[in-house]
Amino acid sequence: MPHRLNRLFRPRNVAVVGASENQARSNSSVNAMLEAGVRLHLVNPNRPTAYGRPTCPSLSAIGEPLDAALILTGAATAVDVTREAASLDVGGVVVIGAGFREAGAEGAAREQSLIDAAAGMPLLGPNCNGFINVVNGARLSGAPRMPLARGRLGFVTHSGATIGPMGIAGAERGVGFSFLISTGNEAVVEMSECIDFLAQDQDTQAICLLVETIRRPSAFFEAVRRAQEAGKPIVALKNGRSRRGREIATSHTGAVTDEAWIYEAAFKQHGIAVARDLVELMDRAVLFDQIPPSRWPAARGLAVVSGSGGWAAMAGDLCEEENLALPALSALRDRVARVIPGVATVNPLDLTGAAMTNPQIMESVLEDFAGCPEVDAMMVLWPVVAETLRAGNAFVEPARKTAALTDKLVIVSSIEGGQLGPFADHLIKEGIAVGRGLRSTLRALKTTGDFVRRRARKRDAPAECAALPYPDASAIASSAGPMLPFSETMAMLHRAGIPVAPFRIIRAGEPLTADGLEFKPPFVVKLADVPHRTQMDAVRLRVQAAELVQVAAELRILAARHNVPPDIVVQPQLGFDAELFMGVKADTALGPIAVCGLGGILVELLRSIGGLRAPFTPGDAEDLLAELEDNGIFAAAQTRPRWDRSELADILVKVGRLGAGAQAWMSSLDINPLGFGTQGFIAVDGLCILKGQLTKSST
Repeated sequence: MPHRLNRLFRPRNVAVVGASENQARSNSSVNAMLEAGVRLHLVNPNRPTAYGRPTCPSLSAIGEPLDAALILTGAATAVDVTREAASLDVGGVVVIGAGFREAGAEGAAREQSLIDAAAGMPLLGPNCNGFINVVNGARLSGAPRMPLARGRLGFVTHSGATIGPMGIAGAERGVGFSFLISTGNEAVVEMSECIDFLAQDQDTQAICLLVETIRRPSAFFEAVRRAQEAGKPIVALKNGRSRRGREIATSHTGAVTDEAWIYEAAFKQHGIAVARDLVELMDRAVLFDQIPPSRWPAARGLAVVSGSGGWAAMAGDLCEEENLALPALSALRDRVARVIPGVATVNPLDLTGAAMTNPQIMESVLEDFAGCPEVDAMMVLWPVVAETLRAGNAFVEPARKTAALTDKLVIVSSIEGGQLGPFADHLIKEGIAVGRGLRSTLRALKTTGDFVRRRARKRDAPAECAALPYPDASAIASSAGPMLPFSETMAMLHRAGIPVAPFRIIRAGEPLTADGLEFKPPFVVKLADVPHRTQMDAVRLRVQAAELVQVAAELRILAARHNVPPDIVVQPQLGFDAELFMGVKADTALGPIAVCGLGGILVELLRSIGGLRAPFTPGDAEDLLAELEDNGIFAAAQTRPRWDRSELADILVKVGRLGAGAQAWMSSLDINPLGFGTQGFIAVDGLCILKGQLTKSST
């Protein structure tokens, strides 16, 4: 069944409303479509002709079915034209103009009128730059014309002005596009629906995204899943990572953005490669366009050949930084030494100057690498600008011969990122990838490998989470917001299956003696219902039985001074080999996000934690923990014995399910520390902040 957006994005019969040679946006769209042979109707009630062709006063006057209409008029007129298009069963409209939700209350009301006028018809925008179908030439866009090659990348952006720079970045890398789509305010058609369309599009092989705000996370990540199941990887750049960036994004699209790490954590969890700027976005997608999917490598082992020891050393450094496997290939040392006497390092390999005059040296080395089971990709370092072709024949020609004889990917890459020479197109047509800059090429290879390896793994969907009832306690006012009492928070963790440390709550006026406790000294004594106790000096460690009454009295004086609840919690002083932090932020723009990292004060000092959108599977949790360990976040917490990562993953899954079930009333949950010792993992402290001023009676 054709996709709902098929007529809009693949139109055979297009109307441009507001067509005029005096308008730059009209010129770029109309001239391009006339040159491409698109069947075009020009609508302008104020001009009898435009572009040497007669105009129509309205869509209705065209007198034949329309697949799509580009509306270049002002905001108020755009509403009327949209209503007319919906009545004519037009396949969809593109509204370029601004003055809608991003312009305040009056604009928001106008946008609602636009939605009502569309009456379910696909509408792209408003406040966008439309789209360009590079395959059939339909250019319903106000973007300036630019070098734009046909290729296999689909690009969807919230920022319409980015269409132009993205097209230029592609041209500089020898990369082409199937579609470039700007969604703007997303009054009707959202980014998720565009992803879903591209997932079904036969001309699209991979998808690039520039994201400001995801308005319906479930729909977005479901579209991502369908695209990946169709074999189409996704690379995304999140705009608005800094505070100032978020302010700009808000005023630009009327969207309220969230912390970038939440988006990036969710992207990684769902198999979306993350870029930090537009250059990196393009770089990470290069191989997806250049190489057919059947030849995308898993990037488990890269072999690098160079004519320079400096270049080889640089490749080794960057492979380590980009987390790409560079096997030593020691078993090939004797074979390589036959053509390069005295070779010390096989991979990355310095061929020395001898290879410049003897192509057989390179041929021999590449043949050895291609036959090595540890290698699934080979990279030849050589400048790919036009001026170096003749000098580089000793490198490029052997690469050509090897690529014709092996299924393993061969890449020719520069180290400096210069403009690709025209011979790059010939190499790509022969199945050789061409990289523009060493780090850029390695990132492209890493992104490709990550997708291939993830695709090979079967992933079950997480189990649904039933909504949890509001806990049987009223909220306590605190400096961090309305919070659950300590006792109820710990009981909630226990009900969720999370191990908790023993404790006793001592109410104001209740006698306190060590004889009545179920555990032995030394104790931890603290104010029970205070967030961030250490900042108030409200925690006492290693308290002996004889000190208990005096310490409790001091803490109650402290509570009175700060006007906080006087209840006290007493716990055994447990010994831990490591302390972790775990929790959930339940009210993000993407829904509940579970987080994990080092515990204690290191959470604030390092600010290095991982996150997962809840609910998630044990496999997702184990992937996150493996990533944290690989990144050295847990390196400072060496334990004897080492923790059971599957047990820790199980606790993280339970924390995520707790946050997902409680998202109607929970704002955040902190478990800090989650200690690890001889007794395994155990939650020592918990802080649960609620939304608003909820109490049990108000739910």
